[in-house]
Amino acid sequence: MATWDEIAEARLADVLELQKVHKRLLAAREQGIEPDPHDVEIARSVAATGYGGIDRVNARDDY
Repeated sequence: MATWDEIAEARLADVLELQKVHKRLLAAREQGIEPDPHDVEIARSVAATGYGGIDRVNARDDY
């Protein structure tokens, strides 16, 4: 059974990975290039969940 610390670490890793996807999508938009289709699919799947509108401002940005 996972400890609360392990669960928190796993959740943080998930959030940080989504943050990386978001940054790659923004970079592609700023550069005027097509984004990676895999990143677009991840963004679509997140947007389709209840978490799509959650503000990521509290997610750590130092990774």
